[in-house]
Amino acid sequence: MGWSPPDLGQARVLTAPNRSTVHRLLHRDGEETIHVFSSIIHNPPLNAAFKQALLSQSTVGVLSEGRDWRGLWGALRYAHSLFHEHSYHQKVDFVLAIGRVGMKWFGKCGYDPAKLFPFCYVVEKREPEDNPSLTNGTPTIAFAGSLTPLKRVDLLIEALANVSSRTWTLEIIGEGEQRRSLEFMSERLGLREKVTFRGGMSNRQVRQVLDRADIFVFTSRADGWGAVVNEALMSGVPVICSDYPGAADLVVPGLNGELFECDSLDSLSQALDRWIMRGPLAASEREKIQAWSRCIEGEAVACYFIRIMEYLEGGSMERPEAPWLGDKGERN
Repeated sequence: MGWSPPDLGQARVLTAPNRSTVHRLLHRDGEETIHVFSSIIHNPPLNAAFKQALLSQSTVGVLSEGRDWRGLWGALRYAHSLFHEHSYHQKVDFVLAIGRVGMKWFGKCGYDPAKLFPFCYVVEKREPEDNPSLTNGTPTIAFAGSLTPLKRVDLLIEALANVSSRTWTLEIIGEGEQRRSLEFMSERLGLREKVTFRGGMSNRQVRQVLDRADIFVFTSRADGWGAVVNEALMSGVPVICSDYPGAADLVVPGLNGELFECDSLDSLSQALDRWIMRGPLAASEREKIQAWSRCIEGEAVACYFIRIMEYLEGGSMERPEAPWLGDKGERN
């Protein structure tokens, strides 16, 4: 059939569709409609709608993160997905896999590799605020997230205790069950004067801190993505990121940050040492990172989605490449 890019202004998001709404959407425009599903395993109404869509003439896709397959729990997650998804692996038209973990996960689960496309989450575009530097000549490191074991803030504090330079400060934004133990850890390691716990903040306040930071560190061990990495890069801040979360796809070594081995104290310490030794972030470097981050803005990602649809419908012979991957390839 002939195909033209959809009017994205007509897109609808349904989180809890009722039966009549689903029936109307599936039969209103038939094969001219594109249905993208997410959270289909744990949301029965969406799962039912998904199965109905697969029986229609519409184009049907899945937008999803991968699951952590490491260890015993990972093996159980893998078995769970195989049991619940095997009946439609080959029926979906495309999968928008969030990050490298998503690409690996759906490949492991038996989806056709030709239908897998790396995808990302998008945050709201904004102009960075022209705020004064947080410190005078001292590199400021920022972390934003929940203070829980998953985020590995303890690893960050311990790594900073190992770096050779003492000319840095750390701003920790967030609340969680580990706050008191992390504060105690900072004192025990002799870092209490260098580490500031800012508590919870609004998104605007977080992004104001990022606008003035010199380095952002994302230490999480298993996030499907990590949207705060997008926010840091859009503020022009280089990111030192664990190599497991999906947002690691956005880090281009030598341009906008560095990856370290997930849960590795030595790897993180060495990365921090290298970036702290650079000193405060130069305005030209911040501008370069901000310029790169245009490829993860909403418009750029929407255009990539349209190119995927054109490719699937035969309107383009060249397989589209995610704009944030550029000439790096899919780094799977």
